Amino acid sequence: FRNKLAAKVDLQGEGGGFMMQMLDFHHSRRINRVIHSRKLKSLGLGIMKPSLTIPHLVKASSMHMRKFDPSNELSPMARTAAAAAETLALEQQAEKLKSQGNAHMQKKDYEAAMECYTQALRLSPSGPQSHVYFSNRAAALLSMKRFDQAILDSERALALQPTYGKAHARLGLAHFLLGDYRHAMEAYTVALKYEPDNKSSKSYLEKSAKKLAQMQLEEGNGDITHHPSTPTVSSFSVVSEWDKTNKEVFAKGGGPPRRDNGNSATSNSSKSSSGNSTMVKNANQLPTTPGKGSDAAENQKTQGNAHMANREYELALECYSTAIEMSPNGPQSHVYYSNRAAALCYLERYEEAAEDSEMALQLKPSYGKAHARLGLSRFFLHDYEGAVQAYTTALKYDPDNAA
Repeated sequence: FRNKLAAKVDLQGEGGGFMMQMLDFHHSRRINRVIHSRKLKSLGLGIMKPSLTIPHLVKASSMHMRKFDPSNELSPMARTAAAAAETLALEQQAEKLKSQGNAHMQKKDYEAAMECYTQALRLSPSGPQSHVYFSNRAAALLSMKRFDQAILDSERALALQPTYGKAHARLGLAHFLLGDYRHAMEAYTVALKYEPDNKSSKSYLEKSAKKLAQMQLEEGNGDITHHPSTPTVSSFSVVSEWDKTNKEVFAKGGGPPRRDNGNSATSNSSKSSSGNSTMVKNANQLPTTPGKGSDAAENQKTQGNAHMANREYELALECYSTAIEMSPNGPQSHVYYSNRAAALCYLERYEEAAEDSEMALQLKPSYGKAHARLGLSRFFLHDYEGAVQAYTTALKYDPDNAA
């Protein structure tokens, strides 16, 4: 430093003004650096590089103070795999909670069961089994007589899985216990579509129909004419016609009616709009059997019955249509129309089934099966009063028929 000072004096003596300014600048810079370093030490931040200013210091410290997130260091594929693993773990935990809830239900500890199902839904609100959690919680709510909430949970379950029969059945039970028998019938009807062997749904569907018919009679909305030999309205069953037909099918080696996965309610409603005229027109395009007449029509009816036993309802429909074309006003034509109505019911084409039943009754008004199938068609068309009338008339002509 003394050497630099001596050089400065020499420069001043020599009149080196520019060099003196340079020395002053570097000296001031060194002094400022020393002062800055001492300030940082007093703050406990250590010695910093001269080029690191205070704004840089704040930014760097905030980055280090942030919590380390390992997902920022993962690739997109790795992040997806990590998220999937976390979701799977939550779903497994939800399944454990469901099992605990089921155990509480068996012990009739409905509050604890509801809490388990609720926790399962918190972990997996829209997972592959979430509709089961909602439906099970609806069952717990039903046991606790909280029927309105049970309806909400049943509808939530069906929003996630519309084909879940248990949710339809629990929705029907909630409506039944609230005295809303019409909606109970609708719910149980759909429940039986997906669970045709559910005895509880069949029983409550019959109970709902009886309650609804009784209410209509008490309110004066029914226009049912009673016959002295006819049993009361409570003796009819809206599902025994299905049961009876199924028993006939089973006796012939068939099985329960199959459901068309892609052509159910929507496609069938579009089919029904065409009416019987279109169906008969299509029947005219079918290959006819040699020798038209009653015998040939009977052969077609027999083939149609065989197709019904094998659950081939479209083929059965074609055979009955051909039989009607061959013998539209014959001695057995009312049977052909009634059988075709049965096939149409299995295909969920209820409007056409009702029309065929009425055609059969025009040919033979005392044909009990046609009245029963008309009642069944009207029931699925939500014409409950008409269904009661048809079933009551069926009992008039066939009092031993459970349907």
